[in-house]
Amino acid sequence: MHKSLLFIWLLLFATACARVPSVEWTEGAAESDGRALHTLVLHDMPEGSRVWFQELFDGKTSMEGPTMNHYQGTSWYIDIPESGTVTLKYYGRPLPRHSWAPEAFVLQQQGRADIPMEVRYHFLEHPKTENNEGSFVSDYVLQPADIIPQVSAVIYGTEPMERIDILPSRPEGWYRITIGEEGEPQVESYDADGAFYAQVTLEKLPQPLQPMTIEDWPDYAYRGFMLDVVRDFRTVDEVLEIIDLMASWKLNTLHFHIADDESWCLEIKDFPELTDFGAHHALPDWNLQETCALKPSANGKIGNTSFYTAEEYKRILRYAWDRRIRVIPEFDTPGHSRASIKAMQAYERRTGDSSFRLQDPADTSRYWSAQDFTDNVLSVYLPSVYKFYGAVFDEVIRLHREAGVPLPAIHIGGDEVPEGAWSGRDRHEMKEIFINGMLDLAEARGIRLAGWEDIAKGLEPETQERLKNSLYFINVWNTEGIEGFPVVLSPAAYTYLDLAYSDALEEIGLSWAGYVDERKTFALNPNDYKGDIIGVQAQLWSSQLRSFEDATYQMLPKGLGVAERGWNAEENEPFETAFNRFYSIIVAREMPEWERKGYVFKKR
Repeated sequence: MHKSLLFIWLLLFATACARVPSVEWTEGAAESDGRALHTLVLHDMPEGSRVWFQELFDGKTSMEGPTMNHYQGTSWYIDIPESGTVTLKYYGRPLPRHSWAPEAFVLQQQGRADIPMEVRYHFLEHPKTENNEGSFVSDYVLQPADIIPQVSAVIYGTEPMERIDILPSRPEGWYRITIGEEGEPQVESYDADGAFYAQVTLEKLPQPLQPMTIEDWPDYAYRGFMLDVVRDFRTVDEVLEIIDLMASWKLNTLHFHIADDESWCLEIKDFPELTDFGAHHALPDWNLQETCALKPSANGKIGNTSFYTAEEYKRILRYAWDRRIRVIPEFDTPGHSRASIKAMQAYERRTGDSSFRLQDPADTSRYWSAQDFTDNVLSVYLPSVYKFYGAVFDEVIRLHREAGVPLPAIHIGGDEVPEGAWSGRDRHEMKEIFINGMLDLAEARGIRLAGWEDIAKGLEPETQERLKNSLYFINVWNTEGIEGFPVVLSPAAYTYLDLAYSDALEEIGLSWAGYVDERKTFALNPNDYKGDIIGVQAQLWSSQLRSFEDATYQMLPKGLGVAERGWNAEENEPFETAFNRFYSIIVAREMPEWERKGYVFKKR
């Protein structure tokens, strides 16, 4: 009898021990005050543990259960007071899309390995709506030369070449293809870019080739794609696939966003902590200190590596250049610099060398950044900041030289420096110090800078002129442009591919600047902007991406609208007529190729 009871007790004990902590999250309905009461249930929790999760910041009002504490960025934690089931009810924003729900729950216990937790979601049923402006008709009858981007001019048959020689001079990227009765193409080009674009066109034309003459050229010299690998890392092979897509759209610049708050993604040989610390992610320790790695980014991954070695970076450079694509690396400064700040603090702890310090330990500034950080701004008044970036610039220059490819510019970011940074110091003076310090580095090395439009605002006339002399371009993302500066059009409302396609709950992405689909990107009108417009660029931020499939879904097909505007800046016919032709070409000529390659893309 005693043995039987002991067996049953042991069995119950073993079953209880085998229970794995898990999570249930239930969406609450919007109430009259615009808030929603959500429920979070944590099952089989060990007493004294801590649960971490990731969510876009939202002021939460707890109604039941322990407090949800904001750490930095998207990271939150809950201290568990007792074992068993823990229920939390809290008011937060109504859920705009399923991808905004809290995610990446991890159980933390002192002295034990961190354990990712399974999550079950209970979403409300909502009426299905899509906030698309207009229709997606694709009933245009395609012609043989209809490709994306659309060719500048074409004559079918074997008409004399002179009838299509319509340019007074031939711009960079110009080419002509003449296809005779036998289907053999003859190619002329202005330069290597034009020769490459001619081959891209020939690969896209339907077979067998029909007699025609195509004369084609880009309206803008700069046609870019910005890839953010900081918040959701892309492997080398994934970057190369994206470069192939860019090449097929005749884009010529990869704006490579490789350093921000969440990660530093390029090996710099003199500073191993930039990648040993700044490209690895782990939960903060029990005292809420990041001692061996950065906190997780929005995707919540821990124990991951997210950087390119010097050799991998050179491989990317060469692969892009073979496809006539230049690479501009971006190190976002002086805000958006948390990864480098934390990594160089680790460097200083290891070496005792403070000569590359990026943040003043005596700084008592209190601020809240756009991405919800309170510790991500460089102390731009420290000479050590420029010593550090001088070393980074030198390494980047070396890598491009060893790869045998050009370095058009180094992008220094410059956007979204939060109010409250540099407490006790004049903000205008700090900006002057920063811009002039970066210009000192660029001028001494004979390189050009690029930045978001913020770097060109509010400068002294002398600094403004100096900036213009060393500036490749500014990305106009939030205004109508700035007179007197070279501008790459990057307006959020038209070119931010990370914004959701629509308000459908299943879509991923943000919506702070509205929704962006292929109609919206195609509708970009350069005449609405000021400045010396040298080109256009699509942006793929990755805070809402969790995979390569998410990346291609957000790119395809809406990225093609930006590519079309880079090659053909304006339309000379009614919008609906032009968009019908454009979308019909995508459906007939692009989507079958994406299907063949296994890409995930938006279908209608």
